[in-house]
Amino acid sequence: MAAALAAICVSAQEREGTMTVQPRVGINMSTMTDYNKTKFGYAFGMEMEYQMTDIVSLSAALMYSDQGADDDSNGTKQTLDLDFVNVPVMLNCYLLPGLAVKAGIQPAFRTKASVKSDGMKVDVDWLLDDLSKLTGEDVTMRKFMLSVPVGISYEYNRFVVDARYNFGLTPIMKGGDGWHNSVLQITLGYKFEASF
Repeated sequence: MAAALAAICVSAQEREGTMTVQPRVGINMSTMTDYNKTKFGYAFGMEMEYQMTDIVSLSAALMYSDQGADDDSNGTKQTLDLDFVNVPVMLNCYLLPGLAVKAGIQPAFRTKASVKSDGMKVDVDWLLDDLSKLTGEDVTMRKFMLSVPVGISYEYNRFVVDARYNFGLTPIMKGGDGWHNSVLQITLGYKFEASF
């Protein structure tokens, strides 16, 4: 993946060896296998980027992300609300000054899970624990998940618009259905040069 990106890069915005810090805020459009509607959520956090060469950089971020999915296939609207702390680590390749393509890996740590149906909101961990006791099946929702983010960004006057799609690799459930997250995330950030 790194070799393929490097082969098509031409120039970067930042100087080689520089480090930038970028606060970011934006929106998520998330869904899940077996859910038929997109859920809109928010995302915010901080990213650090190190310019390894004049065309390739490495970035790592800490992002709080409101994800999940909506469904109304059974005539009842149901919302699965999942919050994560995502840690995307990305290789960025600058095709033109300010224009970068990126790919990487994203560990995610779940902080909240609830399901809302018919106006009633229930904690998913509590619900699955009760169901496991009733059925004898050990079904839980994972607290750690992994995804592959790919995307593109454009920087102008240190403002950065970033759009990326996160492909969920880890099923969200242990046992039961093997649902996977899919998230389109669009954020706006501002780069500050950092010195360490």
